[in-house]
Amino acid sequence: MQSSKERIKNPILGAFLISFIVFNWKPIFIVLFASQPIQEKINQVEVSYSTYLTNIWLPLAFALFYVLILPYIMLLFDKMSKKALEGRKNNILNQKLFDYESKKQLAKKESELEDERAGFRDTANLNKKIDVLTRQIEERDETINTLQKELNIKAYDNSSPNDNTHLSKEEYESFKKSDLFHHFKSLGTAISKFENVPRDMDTITIEKFKHSDIIREVLDEKNQKIYYKFTKKGILFWKEFVLNSDVSPLDNDLPF
Repeated sequence: MQSSKERIKNPILGAFLISFIVFNWKPIFIVLFASQPIQEKINQVEVSYSTYLTNIWLPLAFALFYVLILPYIMLLFDKMSKKALEGRKNNILNQKLFDYESKKQLAKKESELEDERAGFRDTANLNKKIDVLTRQIEERDETINTLQKELNIKAYDNSSPNDNTHLSKEEYESFKKSDLFHHFKSLGTAISKFENVPRDMDTITIEKFKHSDIIREVLDEKNQKIYYKFTKKGILFWKEFVLNSDVSPLDNDLPF
């Protein structure tokens, strides 16, 4: 019994029996289910279906193929399918990794963009502060220049002799006889209006007025510009000149 069970469990024997039934199903059905007498059934099977090819060689070949060759074919298919499955998994993994790297790069670029925007905002705020400070500095410089001008004027006035405060008649009359008096009207008008000398006045005449202590030169350090003012003596001369000038209309200026 034990040996019989082992034979049945033998894979070659089992495959042979299955293949024998597959290749000889017709004679088996004839023997089992045909209505003829058993002797006729046997004779019909021996005549029509009793061959070594169908009874032995084909079942044996099928059994050997099923037991010995088919497992290797299945193994080959398993390896191929495993490789294909691994390839699919690798493709899915690579796709996920690519998506992850893309999202990572996108997040990095967005972070850099946000940093640049923050930098631009900081730069704009800094430029605004610089503009405010620049305007404050300009206003301060302007105030300093104004105060410096006033200080220069006061220092000059304080350094002038006190006896210039009152103009003597003889000094002004002497000035009227000088060649400078002919230019005094145009000079006084230009200084009063524009704090400058007439454009057509030559350098020698300007220097003579300066050395005669009638006008003085003032430097605007901020604008690097020179302008002119009367000295105390010049103010007194100009006052005397204006007060003694005839401003009555001429005959040609009368409306009738």
